[in-house]
Amino acid sequence: MITADAPGKLIVIGEYAVLAGAPGIAVAVDVRARARITPVADAGSSLLIPETGARHPFRWISGGAPRWVGDSPGAFGLPLEAVTEILYARGHLQRAGDLPATEIALSTADFHCTDDRGERHKLGLGSSAAVVVALAGALLRHAGVAGVAQAELLAIACEAHRRLQGGAGSGTDVATALYGGTVGVSFPVAGGAPQVAPLPWPRGLHALAIWTGRSASTPAMLARLRSYQQAQPAAAATHLARLAAGASRALDAWRAGDPRGVLVAAEHFARALRQLDEAVGLGIYSAEHDRLARLAAAAGVAYKPSGAGGGDYGLALTDQREALAGLRQAVEAEGFRCLDRPLGAPGLSVQGAATDRRPLAGRAG
Repeated sequence: MITADAPGKLIVIGEYAVLAGAPGIAVAVDVRARARITPVADAGSSLLIPETGARHPFRWISGGAPRWVGDSPGAFGLPLEAVTEILYARGHLQRAGDLPATEIALSTADFHCTDDRGERHKLGLGSSAAVVVALAGALLRHAGVAGVAQAELLAIACEAHRRLQGGAGSGTDVATALYGGTVGVSFPVAGGAPQVAPLPWPRGLHALAIWTGRSASTPAMLARLRSYQQAQPAAAATHLARLAAGASRALDAWRAGDPRGVLVAAEHFARALRQLDEAVGLGIYSAEHDRLARLAAAAGVAYKPSGAGGGDYGLALTDQREALAGLRQAVEAEGFRCLDRPLGAPGLSVQGAATDRRPLAGRAG
């Protein structure tokens, strides 16, 4: 049996700007997507979704995705379809016989929470990217493929994840799931996988992630941004340039270990993000994010939505630990939840013996 897991992410800075080639910073969160591959004797292959107990049989076919036997698992099957297609296309799986009959279990249970009313919510911490990274690592190990460099695994996972997202996505969440820790991302080739540089967390910089209480639809917000770019390209470019400037300043200050510089840049970025939101009507600053921003300002703490906004998480940053403790007390008094999982979690981890007993090279974690 082979098991793999990969962490979620929070975007520290770079939302929307990374889609136009600006740099960004993200940190891995210790919620983990899991992939388990178990060989089965005298039985066909199947995809198991532990959260629902559903099992979907399939047959491996040469040169592409698994062929489902009976009902398709729909969205639950997309990671397996995308990853196997790309592994075949890149020559890592030469024929269907490279993958014997298996049970493949995929779980993103860590990426959901249940509220006080018993309703289940997706947290918006990059579950789809994390499960793609975990599955790619597990499948390569299962097939006995050795010598795959980390950059190649990143390219595989980015391509697969973009297929899941309808062609959208910068790859920042994929890179964070693979490398773990805190990463700086840049984009030397438009539309390609990001270039990734691990970053130490600046001494004296403190962060608090706060759940807004509802999930957001990133694809819908990106679609509205694309419509705005098509209708008003010059105005859109101006907004994205402001965001890029803030992200670049933050990355420079981060690399210099300058927490005050990071905070100034984050506040600049947050203002530019609000200007974009007001111009386009994306809904980045929902009522919940507005309320959290006001509470943070009252505590003397910088605040911005993390990710596409609208819902999911916001991120508070400060160089004053006491101020952050005061903000936590204030937001929890109003019913918001703070993330209690560690930041800077390890990246992809793959355990278990390969089919031919060779290790998967180049993995993080």
